[in-house]
Amino acid sequence: MKRVLVITNRYPCDADDPASPFVPHFVGALVGCGVHVDVLTPRYTHRPRCVEPDFIHRFDTGASSPVGSWNLASPASWVRLRRFVTAGHELGRALCQTNRYDHILALWALPSGEFAYRLSREFDIPYSTWCLGSDIYSWARRPIIKGQIAKVLRASSHVFADGDDLAARVKNWLGIDCQFMASFRPLEGTMPVAAPSTSQAPRYLYLGRVHPAKGTTELLEAFASVAERLPGATLNIVGDGPDLARMREQSAQLGIAHAVTFAGPVGKAEITAAYQNCDFVVIPTKSDSLPLVFSEAVQARRPVIGTDVGDLGVFIRRFQVGIVCDSAHPDLLSAAMLRMADQPSFSEEGRARLLKLLDPKGAAMTFCTSVFGAQFAQVSTAPARRHTESAVDSNVAAHS
Repeated sequence: MKRVLVITNRYPCDADDPASPFVPHFVGALVGCGVHVDVLTPRYTHRPRCVEPDFIHRFDTGASSPVGSWNLASPASWVRLRRFVTAGHELGRALCQTNRYDHILALWALPSGEFAYRLSREFDIPYSTWCLGSDIYSWARRPIIKGQIAKVLRASSHVFADGDDLAARVKNWLGIDCQFMASFRPLEGTMPVAAPSTSQAPRYLYLGRVHPAKGTTELLEAFASVAERLPGATLNIVGDGPDLARMREQSAQLGIAHAVTFAGPVGKAEITAAYQNCDFVVIPTKSDSLPLVFSEAVQARRPVIGTDVGDLGVFIRRFQVGIVCDSAHPDLLSAAMLRMADQPSFSEEGRARLLKLLDPKGAAMTFCTSVFGAQFAQVSTAPARRHTESAVDSNVAAHS
């Protein structure tokens, strides 16, 4: 049996932890391929300590927020980052001294990729890197960090990306091969309802982080225009983030507070209910590759209004599951939202093809056959429950 150390910036610890909910499903699928998996991941102080299975190994960070949200313009963040890297590397070294790993897989080029790079050199273990959007779209724009990411990717035996656009950017930037490997969370408990029909009182849903990069400000302005044309329209905003308080104020200033609901962070059952109680899902992102909320909306048979960013626009068009806006400009968003209410666009055939493409078992097979060879061509999912029940049921309210 092959043994793999998965290093990830985030891993959920309970049902309401918004930490990368696709990861346990992928880990479970690796187990289904016959791989023994250990997970190295941070512990954040805002989450209570919980009983977890022995394959999850957490190092203390002393921080309450994920590393990706730290303000690196602050000297204090760099001091904290050094502590973070030291703690992660020490636990990684202990694991590598105790276990003989055949491969290391880093989820995100930084900081997980930096851990993988160091451990690979010290213990002579090959590693791969899975780019997941923010590491290439955002972090690689910063001069010092850009060099670190390039170092990590060039030394990787394999590089993966959860979007075609993301993979192309890596290849164009560094001239190295980068293979598509989907990130996906099955949405459990979704009722097999039909896609919505024309409505004069459409119910729109935004689910994700409430952050300027997600286009939430533009969404409120767009919805104000929609509400003028369709007074019965409503908007449910589910998730948390630094812009939440300001958005509440903005909705009152725009005169739409009566039609906008701010649910805040919620658990798995509430997420499923949010999809069931909406007609359309709006994803006005400015920087993502292929947000998890997109695949969840498709699973729930909810047409998507999304921006032409990363692979989001490409996938909406290719599988005919919604309408694409050129950008998150309020005028473009409002026009698309009104058009969707008048002429809903959603293909059942496209939905089936997309969900087959995004199946976590397929991602696990891609990894195993790329790294270990054709002997992993047959996937058995029977053993996978050990890795999914304990933390996947850890699924979330806010999606990054």
